[in-house]
Amino acid sequence: MTLMTQMDCCTRLGIGPKTLRHWLRHAKMQFSTHPADARLKCLTEEQVQQLATLHARALQMAPDPSLALSEEVTPLASSPGDLAGAQENEAPPLSPTRSLPEEAELRKTVGVLEAKVLTLQEQMTQLALELLRERTERYEQRLRTLEALLPPHATRAPEVKAPVPTIEQPPHSPCASQRPLQPAEWLARSRTLPRVEYGVQGLYVLICPQEGLLSFPVDSPEWFDWFASLHSFRFIGSQGRFTAYREGQTRSWKAYRSFHGRSHRRSLGITDRLTVARLEQVAASLQSEMNSLS
Repeated sequence: MTLMTQMDCCTRLGIGPKTLRHWLRHAKMQFSTHPADARLKCLTEEQVQQLATLHARALQMAPDPSLALSEEVTPLASSPGDLAGAQENEAPPLSPTRSLPEEAELRKTVGVLEAKVLTLQEQMTQLALELLRERTERYEQRLRTLEALLPPHATRAPEVKAPVPTIEQPPHSPCASQRPLQPAEWLARSRTLPRVEYGVQGLYVLICPQEGLLSFPVDSPEWFDWFASLHSFRFIGSQGRFTAYREGQTRSWKAYRSFHGRSHRRSLGITDRLTVARLEQVAASLQSEMNSLS
């Protein structure tokens, strides 16, 4: 009985070891142990012939058994000196400690960059706050200049309260309503806040940047509907002034006024409570606080 090693079987059948094992599993065959070396897996020549017949394979020329056996056994019979030489020729593994200085330097660089980013963020915040404070002070300065230009009786509170405040009716000007607005005028009106202003004759004027003077009375349903459509407005009353804004998407309003770079706020309540009396009350409260700080 002639035994053939696994490599010889693959060579004669022209297949790989994985395919050979697959064929053996389907043919219900198993490798046998070589009598000279138990580590070698072998098949008989009859088994190889049977596999070739099952899979229609033509067997190639058989190699010299003694040569094949010597090739299989020779690597196993290597001397200890040869093994030592092979181990010496192997490249030594890279030491992970070689990259520690580079990693430390990289971490140091990242730390420096993070510190610079934090410094830049703080500088940007300070610049934004400074610009906001400067703009608020400039706005307040312009208001004080305009108030100084008004006649004395225009800023003095009336001695007798009007029984029913009404809206001043502006004179109708056909030319003004028919003239198309220039782009610069539209831009200026879009940046102007709606305004409720106390007039000289004790009457309140409602000014809309897009529609001009409004003609409905104060504290009327149209009055509250108009406030419901706004997000912010400016109030200039007989006892003070402030700017009001809506808190997010709610119906609540806040009034604020800036003085010496600080913002002072008051709650106005919901839209249904924005009466003239409530607006004057909050304006007087803020004006009293401004007077105490000046």
